[in-house]
Amino acid sequence: MTQNKIAFFSEGGYSGKVPRNIPMRTDQAWVCALDAYHHCIFKLNEVNQQYDIGVIIIPKEKNREYLASQNYPLINNIRKFCSKIIIMQEGCHWDWMEDPVNTMVWFYNQLLEADMILCHNDADVKYYKGITDKPTDILPTLMLEDNIKIAKQEDRVFVAGNWHLTYRGFDAWVISNEFSLPKYGFKSGKYKEGEEINGINYLPWMDWYTFMYELSKCKYGIQTYQSSAGQFPLNCAYLGIPCIGYNDVNTQINLFPDLSVKRGDIHHARKLAKRIQNDKDFYNEISNKAKILYTKLYKEDKFLINWNNILKKINNDKK
Repeated sequence: MTQNKIAFFSEGGYSGKVPRNIPMRTDQAWVCALDAYHHCIFKLNEVNQQYDIGVIIIPKEKNREYLASQNYPLINNIRKFCSKIIIMQEGCHWDWMEDPVNTMVWFYNQLLEADMILCHNDADVKYYKGITDKPTDILPTLMLEDNIKIAKQEDRVFVAGNWHLTYRGFDAWVISNEFSLPKYGFKSGKYKEGEEINGINYLPWMDWYTFMYELSKCKYGIQTYQSSAGQFPLNCAYLGIPCIGYNDVNTQINLFPDLSVKRGDIHHARKLAKRIQNDKDFYNEISNKAKILYTKLYKEDKFLINWNNILKKINNDKK
């Protein structure tokens, strides 16, 4: 297969390629690993080259609403620069259903105009296949390991996610109460006032390298996000930190199959929290297994193999 020239389009304000020596979240890691370009969707007048594939990460709530209010033809405008258009899921697959009706309709029309849809999880694929007839696949979550520094581990629990419905932080907090240890977390984008009363030490905003260093201090992790990219379980697996979570997030079930429970089964999750503390052999087994599965499933070379399979589908390559 010939090399495809790829560009990502998102609400991020940066342009060009992403160097490997900066802290980056999943979307920037994709751009970097694929040696792709990035363009801001609000600066399309600055795009001066053509691409084989354009991957659009639809903006979050406020920017979605703005584009919808203008009835902005996002896909058609980006198609001027790209032969094929892929829409990449942003947030939960139902996140846009909290938008005003006109925004929902605008977003749905963008889906229908794309050539392909990429998702985070198996459950998301089923959903988007149900509402469109577009080819739909998973683009795995990715972290680049360059420049990660690891601290000395302490008896800490990291509780991922705030109390907003998207993150289901209340569930994680209840599970975390099985640990008589200091609890740490971070304020996500959809933070609820008053969360400080729950006994979690919320860390200030930090870049990804600093976050990984802080996370590496922890012995346990908990995440109960809904239909997310699943970067937290991925980070935990890389560090060998056992992570309890719901089984509808691919990174969670793939990397921590013995610590994954059905959504809402907090009773089982609490039992696992007790066992992981009291059974050292179980803890070590989970930790070592997660590292092995991370290497087997989510290393950068595995991501690139998955991407090439996606290209075959969108290019109708039968080989």
